[in-house]
Amino acid sequence: MKKKRIWLWIGAVISGFLFGMVSVALKGVLITISMESVLYTTYYLLLFVGAVSLAIALYYLRKSRECYATYQTLEDDEDNEQVYIKMYRYLDYGTIASNILMISVLFCLVMIVSPLFENIYLVFVSLLLMVISFATGNFCMKTISLIRQYKLSIFSTPKEVLSYINSYDEGVKQAEMENAYLTLFQLNQILLPELYILLLVLSIILQEIQLVALVLLVVIHLYINFAQLRKTKRYFK
Repeated sequence: MKKKRIWLWIGAVISGFLFGMVSVALKGVLITISMESVLYTTYYLLLFVGAVSLAIALYYLRKSRECYATYQTLEDDEDNEQVYIKMYRYLDYGTIASNILMISVLFCLVMIVSPLFENIYLVFVSLLLMVISFATGNFCMKTISLIRQYKLSIFSTPKEVLSYINSYDEGVKQAEMENAYLTLFQLNQILLPELYILLLVLSIILQEIQLVALVLLVVIHLYINFAQLRKTKRYFK
C-alpha cells in the first residue's frame, strides 16, 4: 500500500510537469485561434451530438414499445424473459439518449445568446431542436409510463423520481443504487478534481483565471458534499 501511494505521488508530479509543458506549448497556438471559431465549432459538435441522440432515443424507445407489445402476447416463460430483458434495456438506452439530447439542446440555447453568434439560421435550428427535444422527452415519459406502469412528468421532482425508483423490483433497485453511488463517488473524487487541473491549465494558457467556471465548479462540488448531510441526518439520528 505504501509503495502504491508513492507511485501515485510520483505520477501526480509527472502529470503536473507534463500539464505545465503542454500549457506552455499550446499558449502560442491558442492565441491565434479566434473565439468565434471555437464558438461555432463547439456549437456544431453539440448540434451533431443532439441529432445523433435524437435518432438513438427514438429508435430505442420504439424498440422498447415493440418488445412490450410482444411481451404481452408470449406465453413461453423463456421467451418472455428474453423479451422482458430487451424491453427494459431498450428503455434505458432510449432514456439516456433522450437526456443527452436535452443536454445538447440546453448547450446550444446558451451558445446562441453570445454576441459573437450572429447566424439567424442556426438560432432557428436551435429552437427547432428544442421543440423536438421536448416532444422526445414527452414520448420517453409516456413509454416509461406504459412499460413500468408509473407516470412521470418531463419535469419530475426529486421526490417523484425517488418514488419511481422505489417502485422497481429489488434487483433493479439495488443496481440503480449501486450505479448512483459509483457515479457520485467518481464525480466527487475523480472528475471534479480533474476539472480543477483543467481550469488551471486553461488559466496558464490564456493568462487569465477562469473565474466563472471555477465558481460554478466549486458550487457543484460543495453541493455534492453538503447533500450527503441529508443521508447522515436521516439514517443516523
